[in-house]
Amino acid sequence: MNKKHEKDINRDEVKKNQKKVDSVQNSGKEINEKDEKISKEQETLQKMETMTKKFVEMQNKLEETENRLQVSINQNVRLQADFDNFRRRTRENEENLTDKVQLKVLKDFLPLVDNCELALKHMESKDASEVYLEGYKLLHKQLMKIMDDLGVKEIDAKNKPFDPYFHEAVMQVTSDELDSDYVAGVFQKGYMYKDKVLRPSKVQVVQND
Repeated sequence: MNKKHEKDINRDEVKKNQKKVDSVQNSGKEINEKDEKISKEQETLQKMETMTKKFVEMQNKLEETENRLQVSINQNVRLQADFDNFRRRTRENEENLTDKVQLKVLKDFLPLVDNCELALKHMESKDASEVYLEGYKLLHKQLMKIMDDLGVKEIDAKNKPFDPYFHEAVMQVTSDELDSDYVAGVFQKGYMYKDKVLRPSKVQVVQND
């Protein structure tokens, strides 16, 4: 074997070895690239897990905040309702107190109305002077207007069915025109103050049996 042939063999072996080395290096690079890819994927997964945890935490905090807010809203609604009820009760108590005071004053005022009407009837029956009578009628009219403005209304009793809530029976009579338990006549007028009986009417009640 000559020297030239030996050199060629050596050169071929070197090339083969170089190819092996290159192949190993390429394999190492591929492995490194795969490792890097896996590492990046793992890192991405970790970031996603971290973000998911943070999102869940934020969602829990949001739900907790919403629950607290709803509790506060409910408390405010209850407080507002309690306050409205308190104002309503206070207003009703004030109105009831005012009504009680006015009721007492108006009850004490009714005898003046009765006396005024009796005096007017007496003057009409005794042929009093026209000027004096007209003046008294005007006074009576003004008096009744004041009562009306205060919420006092006369109870319409005559020829109405007897009702013990509005009427006080002081006499029983028979009648050809009215059925039993109807009011035939009124001895003393009764009055209402708003929805309350200020004084019941004193009446004659028909009893035909």
